[in-house]
Amino acid sequence: MTAVVRTPALVSTTRQTLVRLRGWLLGITAVTLASSLAVFLGVAGNADVAADRSVPAILASYDAQDALRNAHLAAVRNLAEGGEVLGGPGVDYQRQIAGAGQYLTLLAENNAAGDEGTQAIQTIEALLVTYTGLIGQADARYRDAGLRALGVAALRDAASMLDDILFRLERLRGMQLRAMDNQVDNLWTNKLTAAVWLLPLVALGVLLIRTQVYLTRRFRRTMNVPLLVATVATVGMVALTALSLWSADKLDRARAGVEAVHDSRQGQLEDVRFRAANGLASAVQEQCKTACADTIAEIAAPAPSPSSTPGRAIIAADAAITADAVGAADSRSVELALPLLALGIAVLVLAGFRPRLAEYGERST
Repeated sequence: MTAVVRTPALVSTTRQTLVRLRGWLLGITAVTLASSLAVFLGVAGNADVAADRSVPAILASYDAQDALRNAHLAAVRNLAEGGEVLGGPGVDYQRQIAGAGQYLTLLAENNAAGDEGTQAIQTIEALLVTYTGLIGQADARYRDAGLRALGVAALRDAASMLDDILFRLERLRGMQLRAMDNQVDNLWTNKLTAAVWLLPLVALGVLLIRTQVYLTRRFRRTMNVPLLVATVATVGMVALTALSLWSADKLDRARAGVEAVHDSRQGQLEDVRFRAANGLASAVQEQCKTACADTIAEIAAPAPSPSSTPGRAIIAADAAITADAVGAADSRSVELALPLLALGIAVLVLAGFRPRLAEYGERST
């Protein structure tokens, strides 16, 4: 009896093509989600640090300098220029010193320069205690008419100490600026990094369109609605991930704003320094009318260039810097929307292929 040899049923080549296309679409969707989410979170992370730490620390350093300069001017006016001696260095001095302490606390809380920045802040705080002690000495000596010369000497020592504090604040701000530079210009914020997420998204969109064309020709039917919706969702992923470029641009604007406001801030500080130095020079001249010409010349400051930026404009510039940084850090829940869109694309791909695969079954072509 002759044995009957059964030939295994041929698997449809069309079905194999459909399975491969479905696999490619699902795989590229996963790669797209991973790359888009990584780049977006990388930019958002840098923007968060800049908005929450670097920008507040930089602006606090400017405000601390401004408060200290104005505190010293108030002390010189109230003591050396014959103000209310019985009132000590004055209420305005106390208010400005308290403000400087608050700005230093804010700077310490938001320090983005690591241990180096922390050590610098601690040194400044210690020097500030010494400075206020010298102002206290000047106050005590000014209360005694016979010790006014010693009071002037204490004010001069305090002015020298203040210059050291302000110099250290300048260096500390430089540390914060370098930290911000690293947040603004890095691998994630580089515009070339857009290729990391854009190329997979383009590949996914192209493959979805080619799959539509293939299905339309092969089955002679109208467009596959689930795959059409998946293509629209892919465009949505492009738009959402592109917000990382917008955030990076906002960070650039915040950094440029910090650079732009520097000259105006320095102009304000120089103006206050000029008035305080000239007040101290007058006090020295009053106590030492003939033998202190060199000392007076050393203390007196040259008149600064007139500031072209009023205080309100500087406040507005600071607000704009903060707004840019906060805007860059606002993720708009994209980190949640991207996975949902990718999951939707995967479900739509499965739904789009299911009827075609069910229709073709295991038959050969």
